[in-house]
Amino acid sequence: MPGLPLALQLYTVREALQQDPAAALRAVRAAGYEHVETADLLGQSPEGFRRWLEDAGLAPVAMHFGAEQVLDNPALVAETLRAMGVRYAVVSWMNFDTRDAWIDAARKLDAAGAALRGEGLVLCYHNHAHEFERFGGDAALDLLLANAAPEHLALELDICWANVGGADPLALLRTHAGRVPLIHAKDYRMDDGQFSFAEVGRGITDWPPILDAAANAGAAWCIVEQDESRVGAMESARLSAEFLAALGQ
Repeated sequence: MPGLPLALQLYTVREALQQDPAAALRAVRAAGYEHVETADLLGQSPEGFRRWLEDAGLAPVAMHFGAEQVLDNPALVAETLRAMGVRYAVVSWMNFDTRDAWIDAARKLDAAGAALRGEGLVLCYHNHAHEFERFGGDAALDLLLANAAPEHLALELDICWANVGGADPLALLRTHAGRVPLIHAKDYRMDDGQFSFAEVGRGITDWPPILDAAANAGAAWCIVEQDESRVGAMESARLSAEFLAALGQ
């Protein structure tokens, strides 16, 4: 099966971007990426940031937004996506203490996702580990996805955080086939019980079956993300791309 196209979540190299955006984006391209997912436009307009990417030989495929941005002004989110030439808006974080709060959030995301769908765009939710906490027998992520229509809310499945949260990424991909257009390829290690992030392929995750399952589930993009690195963020990005390329991604 052909591999999924590869992108880098620019949060991975956020410090380099803050220091010298143009040089950092060129380094991302040299590390083996042609596509990226954005997390911060660094004070630039969408058009300006897109020009930075184009100058570095990169193209955006998805954008992360705060929940309040998406819920309060989906029209502005749609305008930003169009200016960037991007189809996927991703809510990067939500956290609540009650079942009712998660259900309420799902209904609000459903409305925002319906508005974006009307513009030909796709709203996704990016999980961490806490969405697998259970409320009345249901995981928070299940409450989100059950109370929003699939055509209004998709999932950007972070493989690392799903594992850390005690979920089975393979089962999630099978259960939500057709609803997971994006996956985050993120790896980790447990050394003497201590968690640490790792380059893709240098952690404990068995990637070939996950990548096959993602492709079978209809995923469109495999997006590398590493929150912290021991060898330097850009080198981590390069090593992850090298590993995935060797798998045919």
